[in-house]
Formats: sequence, structure tokens, C-alpha cells
Amino acid sequence: MESPIQLSDEDRGRLQRLVAQLGEGELSAETLRSGATELTQLAEQMGQDLDDLALMYSSVVEHSTGLENELSERNDQISQLIEKMRHFLSPQLYGRITGGTVDAAAGSHQRRNLSVFFSDIVGFTELTDTVEPETLSQMLNSYLDEMARICDRWGGTIDKFIGDAVMIFFGDEEQADPIQCARDCVCMALEMQSSLGALEEKWRGFGSSHVLRIRVGINSGYCTVGNFGSSSRVDYTIIGGNVNVAARLEHQCRPGGILISGSTYAMVRDLVEVQSMGMIQVKGVAHPVETYEVTGRRPEVTAKTHHLLVEHDTGFDMHSIRFDSQQTSTLEREAIRDSLNRALARLDEGDS
Repeated sequence: MESPIQLSDEDRGRLQRLVAQLGEGELSAETLRSGATELTQLAEQMGQDLDDLALMYSSVVEHSTGLENELSERNDQISQLIEKMRHFLSPQLYGRITGGTVDAAAGSHQRRNLSVFFSDIVGFTELTDTVEPETLSQMLNSYLDEMARICDRWGGTIDKFIGDAVMIFFGDEEQADPIQCARDCVCMALEMQSSLGALEEKWRGFGSSHVLRIRVGINSGYCTVGNFGSSSRVDYTIIGGNVNVAARLEHQCRPGGILISGSTYAMVRDLVEVQSMGMIQVKGVAHPVETYEVTGRRPEVTAKTHHLLVEHDTGFDMHSIRFDSQQTSTLEREAIRDSLNRALARLDEGDS
């Protein structure tokens, strides 16, 4: 900014002559009085200019403070919007969007070797006819909240919630290992099944006597993942025959079970015990799909995927166990049996 303190060429010349004469001792008394008057006038002019400069400076500071406050308010608004956006997206997708690694344009997609998970609650449609909408909303939200928590722990991407149904996939990142993704997906499903006892207990607090069981289907294979939609709105999702296979496996699964395809089993055979359930034909898929029901866990994944028994240095905590000879699935029986055996072993340690 240009300074408002400016001397005319004439005033500058007069000031220079006065200074020169003063230095040479050539000033008479009359000239000195006249020069003093001129200097006083110049000082007054400069003082006024300084006042103007101070006023301008104060105005600039006030204006910049206003801009700073406005920018701070805008930043707070943006932070609040971003925080709200977090609740509508999986942590993985949220991180890619805020990190600028996901293209928002429709038609941006690629092929990836994914593991795809589908689940739904057994008998949920009937439950909606017997429970008040407000209570049903609380029950469903508590269930989905727990499923999302477990999904986040294993690194899955929640594609969507469709009522009580959940769709999740693993492996859409470029550097993802398909084998590890399949293993994480199956371990996630095992933990989800083991979490239902505590959730069912919570549902009883809402006044429900519904036996909480889910069906799970998992398939692994190449899918198309990316943005699908219109120019104004897109969904980041997956499509392809292998997605349809996973959905069909979920429909074929027995209540309380996990049904996986042969391609998934090939990558997790050292983690789980299974029972062959034969071949199924899926519309749109040329070849029959081999299926396996997960019936148990290998020891190395037991502690990570079910928490009926939580052991610590001085003992253990056992969560609520509910057994029904007609309804308890093979997988649930395995978890109960393992928990009771470990509890008995700890009790025997305490007696010795």
C-alpha cells in the first residue's frame, strides 16, 4: 500500500535548502524564523498524514479480523459437514474421498478380486408386524451398529444397508491381497454370528422375545467396483456375477449359518471346519457353484471371532449363553462347546 505521507517537490526543495544552510551556518535570524514556521507547517502536515495512516491501518486490521472470523466460521461449517458425511460412508470410502483418491464421476470403475458378504435377519419381516415402529427402529439400529463396528474392525467396506440386510465387500484397494481379504471376511462373519447372543439380550430389554439369528453368504471372485449412477448422483458399489452368487448363497443358507463358495473356501480352509452342501446354479452364472457351510473354527481364530468367554489373568468372564435344541445352529453349538470347555479348564486350574 502506498504511504499517504508525501511532500511536494517544492516543499522538498525548501527543506533541503534549509538543512544545507543550517549546516553551513548561513541562516539569519529572519530566515531562521521563517524556516521554523515552514518546518512547523510541514510537521503539522506530516502529523495529519500520520493520523490518516493510523486510521487506515486500524481499518485494515479490523477488516482482516472480520475476514479471519468469517473464514473460521466457514471452516467450522465445513468440518461439521465432513463429520456428518462420515456417518453415511464406510471408513475406507470416507478416507478415500477426503484424501482425493476416489473419482466422483459416474463411469469411473475397475475390476477387482473381491470377497462379497450378504446377511439378513431370520424372521425380520414377521417381527415388523408385532413390534411398534419406534421400538423396531431402536432394535434394528442396535443390530446394524454392532454389525458396522465388527465390519470396521476387520476392514470391510459397507456397500449398503437394505432394511435388515447388510452388504459388505473386501478388496477394492489396488494393493489388497485377495487371500487376506477372504480370510478377514470370513472371520468378520464368524464374529458377527457370535455377537448375536448379547444383542438378543439387549433386544429383550426392548420387550422382544425374538430369537435373533442371521443368514450369511460369502463369495470371492472378480467384480466391477466403482461409481454407478447419473451425472448428478452416483453410488460407489459393486456389480457382477460374483455379487449375485454371494446374494444367492445368503438366501440358501440355513438360519444361524455361514454359507461360502468353493472359491472362498480355497482361501480359508485352514481357518474353519466346513460341511459340503453340494452345487447350486445361479442365474447369470455359466457354471454351477460349489458351496460349503461353516461348522466350526480352527483354534487360531477362536479367540478373535467369538467372545462368549473372555479370559484374563485371574479368571474369565462368561457372557449370556442361550441354547435351544431346535434352533441353535451348528456354528453356535461349536462356539458354546468351546467356551464351556475353556471355562472348565480354567476352573480345573483353580482347583489344582
